[in-house]
This record gives sequence, structure tokens and C-alpha cells, in this order.
Amino acid sequence: MSLLRKNSRYYLAAAIVMILALLLPSALWAAKAQKPVWPHEKSDLPPDPSLAFGRLPNGFGYVLMHNEEPKNRVSIKLGVKAGSLNEEENQRGLAHYLEHMAFNGSEHFPPGELVQYFQTIGMRFGNDVNAHTGFNETVYQLLLPDGTKESLEKGLTVMADYSYGLSLLPEEIDRERGIILAEKQTRDSVASRTFEESLKFFMDHAKISYRMPIGTEEVIKAADQTLLKEFYDAWYRPDNIFLVMVGDFDPQTAVPLIEKAFGPFKARTEAPQEEELEKVVHKGTKTFYHHESEAGNTSVSIETISTVKPKPDSFAVQKKRVLEAMANRIVKYRLDYLKEQPDAPFTDASIGSGLFLNRYNYSSISADCSPENWEGSLAAMEQELRQALRYGFTQEEVDRVQKEFLANLDTAVAAAGTRNSDSLARLVVRNVMSDEVMMSPAQEKELFGPVVSDASRRALHKALRKAWPSSHRLVLVTGNAAIDPKGATPEEYIETVFEASAGTPVHKPEKREAKAFPYLPEPQKPGKVVQEETIDDLGVVRLVFENGVSVNIKKTDFKDSQILASMRLGSGRSQEPADKPGLAYLAPSVFNKSGLGGLTHDELKRALAGASTSVGLKAKEEAFFMDGATIPKELPLLFRLYSHYLRDPAFRQDAYDRSMKQFEQMYDDLSHTVEGALQLHVMPFFAGMDSRFGMPPRDQFMALTLEDAENWTAPALRSAPIEFSIVGDLDVDEVKSLAALYLGSLPERTPLKEIRDDKVSFPAGESRLFKVDTKIVKGMVLVAFPTEDVWDISRTRRLSIMAEVFSDRLRKDVREKLGLTYSPQAWNHPRRAFPGYGYLAASITIDPSKTDEVVDVVKKIAEDLAAKGPDKDEVERALAPSVTSIKDMLRTNPYWLNTVLSGSSIHPQQLEWCRSILQDYSSITTQDVAGYAKKYLINEKAAVAVIVPQEIN
Repeated sequence: MSLLRKNSRYYLAAAIVMILALLLPSALWAAKAQKPVWPHEKSDLPPDPSLAFGRLPNGFGYVLMHNEEPKNRVSIKLGVKAGSLNEEENQRGLAHYLEHMAFNGSEHFPPGELVQYFQTIGMRFGNDVNAHTGFNETVYQLLLPDGTKESLEKGLTVMADYSYGLSLLPEEIDRERGIILAEKQTRDSVASRTFEESLKFFMDHAKISYRMPIGTEEVIKAADQTLLKEFYDAWYRPDNIFLVMVGDFDPQTAVPLIEKAFGPFKARTEAPQEEELEKVVHKGTKTFYHHESEAGNTSVSIETISTVKPKPDSFAVQKKRVLEAMANRIVKYRLDYLKEQPDAPFTDASIGSGLFLNRYNYSSISADCSPENWEGSLAAMEQELRQALRYGFTQEEVDRVQKEFLANLDTAVAAAGTRNSDSLARLVVRNVMSDEVMMSPAQEKELFGPVVSDASRRALHKALRKAWPSSHRLVLVTGNAAIDPKGATPEEYIETVFEASAGTPVHKPEKREAKAFPYLPEPQKPGKVVQEETIDDLGVVRLVFENGVSVNIKKTDFKDSQILASMRLGSGRSQEPADKPGLAYLAPSVFNKSGLGGLTHDELKRALAGASTSVGLKAKEEAFFMDGATIPKELPLLFRLYSHYLRDPAFRQDAYDRSMKQFEQMYDDLSHTVEGALQLHVMPFFAGMDSRFGMPPRDQFMALTLEDAENWTAPALRSAPIEFSIVGDLDVDEVKSLAALYLGSLPERTPLKEIRDDKVSFPAGESRLFKVDTKIVKGMVLVAFPTEDVWDISRTRRLSIMAEVFSDRLRKDVREKLGLTYSPQAWNHPRRAFPGYGYLAASITIDPSKTDEVVDVVKKIAEDLAAKGPDKDEVERALAPSVTSIKDMLRTNPYWLNTVLSGSSIHPQQLEWCRSILQDYSSITTQDVAGYAKKYLINEKAAVAVIVPQEIN
């Protein structure tokens, strides 16, 4: 159920079991394919009443749901219950290969036409059209621009072609081969290698351990029409596929269209015999060590995993999960408290357990740490777990977890009417694939609210003990800890450390009473409004108080029970001191981990137990932004939080220490990946080595102090002018009153002195080679062309379309024609705080030996666009998806908050931008784009960055 999913978080080991759970439908363990049934047909749980289930005579199933957010859009997903676990040894990677081939020719769409067709009707490849392959599922997705009969019919035709109309032409198979090999190279990483080795340990080298969906290079290179068609015919069967449609459409119109599209669908071969997944049995203590010197940190975990007899989804199953989730949350409270202590050996920790797909029980407690602290972190995990298993929980902890879970149920019910169609469609697919019943938020609250309310200390203690069978412990240490003990293997030494911890006494947990919030006295009288304006066509109310604080308010109906706010103050990253590079990263981290002057971070969380309100600081290029989120009934709490953060901020030593440990681990990670080189080297290079861009050198960052963070941030909190913007499901009069009391009553604010100029130099015509200390053979090319800042909005919009055209040419030339990359992209990046500065960049991840070839292709695209301009079809295919996305964006609270309101008191033209955006984009012509291409796509001014491994020449 969604309650459990929302409140569970797992690290590497737990994620492995989670992936098993999400990707392995229950049919996997059936010796023979059975007649398909929906999860609720064998359960005592009722399905969401807004879901309409249907099945055709050929066994093909469908689920329909009418939903109106976003307006007019319809999410269609096709779920195939087949993935890498259904492959034979000589088929490893074919399920994924077949997913790629779905876009390369079918009965109704010749090769090369499908993506272009989607673009013409307003869909973007990748965002609106995509697919993924897992261990035992392949899912195709479309997000239609409207729910008309014509659009539904075309979308269903595409899905039907995926199901039984693929061409699988030999020349297309050969052409796609390079793309898949490039994807395999792109996905190679420390994390993926660790995952694969850990999976072998968890599953005791069962078949699943050797069935990564990407496949093997040998099979990918050998795949041909015969092999692919054999897999296609065997597993793409009407009784093994289902369709999900959620969105703004008429289900009665859809049913006959589904019957027309999928009625002719017939099985093309005998149903294959499905193998039973091997039973996994662990006994005693088993240890696992996997060293990756290029990892950013070390992860330690203690796990259990055992095979259980399959059961249908039921109230009993879900009740067990809820109680386990509550117990886990309490242990997580304790872990969070521990990590905030000065001597904490770990920087983060988590716990999770559950029953997935009626096949595996698992439990996991994990921590991330620096390599030298792995022993202390493992001991902390072992002792915290053992303490909870032996002594259970305090009543205060039970009260807190009940508040939070009940609040989650309430919030889900309040927001149910404006849920996102694509998210709902994903949830339906997930439930069907995992053989679970999808219920509505109201049903979940009715069924499981009493479970939460009635949960006792004894019940939660019992749930935790049941989740952790005493028969075995799997102990893992992975990452950058180099374990090389004398006279023993790493695994033996890990077991020694674990057993030594197990012999350490643990004691009954102490009670910790929650402190009160708010603790500061309430303001005595509201501030005086000196200016009020209502902008009728935008539904915006603007206030200015006597102390200079300005407030922007917009009530919306986009998302029920959602209120978002942003407080802009100071000058942010643009005024980061030149001799203190990195403060824009460090200061917000320290601030957000420090809590308040009167409450530590942990004490504040306990004081706000059950609340759905939060506030956090960011340093963006133009200013500091204190972003907040709440629900209607907690609006006063949001303002009290803002008031406390302004009047009693904290910068604590333990928050600084923990932040520096995390940044140290981040630097370890960034220094060993081509992606990390973007932050460390390329972004500063494209800005003339300005320290405000990207991450500064490690030694400079690690020299920053707690005082540096406080001295830079505190003046803005204390006295800088404030602009407060708030949008969502709010009462305007209530916001006015609260703003007057908590913001209007503040002392008068005065502008801070600026210490840096805003000039940034682009390295026109320069090229740099950056080498990364990594053994992973992967490279990256970035070619950037200088453009301009954001403030000429007509220019900015046309440059964005030019970037879309450039991206499409990269897809055709670098991906499809040459097969050199998986996901090339281009984007325009205009800056707000740096006049005249911006650039359009192309980014391609490739084989390091192909860098020169790719740079030449990118420059040839630029040369052609500059000389000849794009053709009309290219511009139209770039515009249509952009216009569709804009229509969606206009009905979101983040757009109105961050793009329109926030900063509008300084940049009033932002209000006009939202008025003109649709009309202006729709008016963009081929000539407009051609003119900007000629002006900006000048190869002599381009900056080129190439990133390769250290050992590559």
C-alpha cells in the first residue's frame, strides 16, 4: 500500500530486495502459466472504486481511470510481464533489446517515423514517450497531449504495434546495436558494479544474480532477427500483457477502441514453461565485502532475506506491513538522533523491512560512513538493532509515529482529487506487476487508520522481532573501505567486528520528552500595509508592509491541500565571497541541519511530529531562498516556522561537522566520475574559472569554517529585504493576516552591501581536456556556444527551441546514424544574476576513443544550422511538445511560485512573461530560430570540454 511505500527508505542492500519486489510478478513462480486474474480478485481488499477493470476474450487485460490533472492529458502504459529473468543463457539482454526495437519500425510506423509522429502531436521523446525493462517486466509509456477519440485511437495503435506488430528488421537491429552498447557503457558505474556483486551474495548465486536487464555484450553483439522474434513471440502474449489508461478521457469511448486495437491480438506460439525462482536459504552469520576505491563512501548493512510461501494480497498482509513500517520508523528516529551526535561514526542511516510478492521476507539496517569509520558504524547498527529487538519502544516514540502515519493518511485523502494521471498510472502498473491491490486514499485511511491508532508498544515490538528472524544475519561492507587484515580475509575480519559488537551490552532506551514549539513570544501587533494591489487576470494579490517586506499571494486549485512558499532575501551565490568558494553549498547545509536557537534539529522534528510543514534554505544565484511547504490547516505553523528561523537562527558545530563529512564523501565520489568532472571542472571552465560556478577545489572547500557559513548567511536573515511569495490551496485573507503578524511586524529591513561584481567571462574558442581518476571506461564531450542572459524573454524562448532542434539532430546523427551514444542532449542555460552570460551546450556520453569524432559531428550540426537554419518540420516538431509542456506547467504551483511570483517585486516583467508565454511560443517561426542559429552557433566561439579516464590517451 502507498502508506508503506511513502514511509520506507532503503540503502543498497534493501534496494536490491526492493527491486526484486517491484520487478518480479507472482506468475514467475508458477510452474505453468495460469489464466490471468487481477490482484483484487483473489484478495479480501477492495480495489479503488474509480478503477475500471476489463479483459478481452483473448486474455488481454486493461485498467481505466478518469482523472483530470493535468488537464486534457492521458497516460497510457503497456505492461509486459516479461523481462531479463525470462531469458535463457543465450538471450541475456534480449528483453531490453526488444524494448529498443519497439521504436524502430512496426506495422503502422515505418523505421524513423514513430518518434517524429509523436513530436508533431506534442509529445517529447523521453518525457512523454519512453519504456523500461526490469527483471521480469517491460513497460511502455505514452503521455498523450489530449483525450480525444483520435488521440486515444492513435495511442492504442502504437501500443498494439508494440504488442504484436513489431517489424524487427535486420538492418534496424544492426543499427540499434551500437546504441544499446553505448547505453551499457553509460550505465557502468561504481554503484552498478556494487549492486551486481551484492545481488549474487543476497541471492546465493541464483539465476537472478546473472540476469541484469542490460544483458551481456556477447548476446547484444550476436542478437539477430531470429533470436529477438523468438523471445517476442514467446512472451508478448495477450494473457501476459495489460494496458493502463489514466487521464482526462471518457472510459466508455476507450473500451471499443481497446477492443478494436487488441481484439486481433493472438498468441503466436505455445505458452513457455516458466521456471521457478530458486529458493534462497541463509543460516548463521554470513559476511560480504566488495571494495570500490572510486566510491564516495562506505556502506555497512545488516540484512535478512528468506523465501516464504506465496500468498494473495490481503488485509492481514498489509496490516503486518503497516506495523513493520511504524516500528522501522521509530528505529529511524533513533538513527537520526545518533547521527546528529558529535561522535557519530556515520553520516546517514536507514532501516526497512517487508513482505514482497509473497516470496521474500527481508529486513535491512544500513549506514553510510567514511571508510575509516566502517567498524564503528557497523557496531552502531548492530547495537541499535539489538537494543530495539530486546527492549522495544517507549510510549513517546509510539505516540510520535502514530501522529506521523495518521497525518500521512489524512494528507493523502485531502490531495486525492488532484493527483497526477501519470503518477497514478505508474502506481496501477506497479500494483498489478507486484500482485497487490490498489486502493484509494480514503479506503486506506478507513482500513488502516484504526491499525495505526490502535498500535501498541507491544504490537510494534512484536512486528519488529518478526521482521528480523534470528536464524541468520547477512553483514555487508561495500565501498571505499580498504580492509586488509593480517592473517584473515576481509570477510573473516568483518565477522570478527560484528561478533565483538554482538557481545557488547545494550541497555533499555531512555525516555526523551518532546519539547514545545513555538517557543518564542508571539508578535504583539501586526505590521501596517502601505500598498495593496490585486492583479485580476493573474489572480495575484500583492502587499507591501511599512517595514519594506513585500508579499505575493496566489490562490490555485491545481493541487488540493498543497501550499508552497518561498522567502527571497539577500544576494545568494552571486555575492559569495571570492576567497570563500563553496559557501553557497556549505551554508544552507549547516543551517538546515542546525534546527533553531532554542531547539536542535532533532528536537524540532520531535516537536513537529505529525505536521506536514517544512522550511529549508537554499542559496541560488540571485538570492537566498527559504522554501516552505504546508497544508491548509497548518498555515499558521508555516508562518511561525519562518518567524523563528528569522528571529532565532542557529549554526551549530555538529551540523557543520556532519555537513563537512558529507561533502568530503561527495568530493571522493565526484573525483572519480566523468559526471563529477562537470561540477569540478567543466562548469567553472565555461564561466572563465569563476568560483561561483560548479564546485571549488577540494582543499579550498574543506578550509571553510562554521564562522564563515554563519557570517555570510546571518546578515541576510537578520536584516536583508524580504519578498515572500505563497501559492496553492490557501485562503487569501488568512495569508494576509498571518503575513501582517509574523512578517509585517519585523524590524525594518535594509539592503546589504554587494561585495562582488556580476561579470562572467565565457572561454570563447577554448578547448580543455579533463582527466578523471577512474577505471570505468567512459567519456563525455561538451560543446558550448555563448548566448545571453535570461532577461530578453523573446530571445530566451527562441533559444530554447533552437536547443530542442539541436537535441533532435544529436539524436538522429550521433545516436541513430552513428550509434555512438545513448542519450545525447542540448540545452540553453541563460543566467539571471550575471548580465550577458549564458550558453547553449551539447552533452554526449561516449566511448573515450570517439571524442574527436563526436566533437566534429556537434560542430557540423552547428555549422549547418548557422548556415542553412532548421527546416520548418524540425521547428514544428520542437514547438509542439514545448507548447504541450507549457500548458501542463501553467497548472502547477511550482511554476507560479518560482517563475512568476518569486522575484517579481524586483523584476515585474515576470508577470508579463506568464501572460505571453503560450502565444509567444506558438508564434515562433523557422526564420526566428534560423536567425538566432546564425548569430550564436559560431564554432570559432565555441568552448569544448572533453572528459576521459586518466589512463586514456
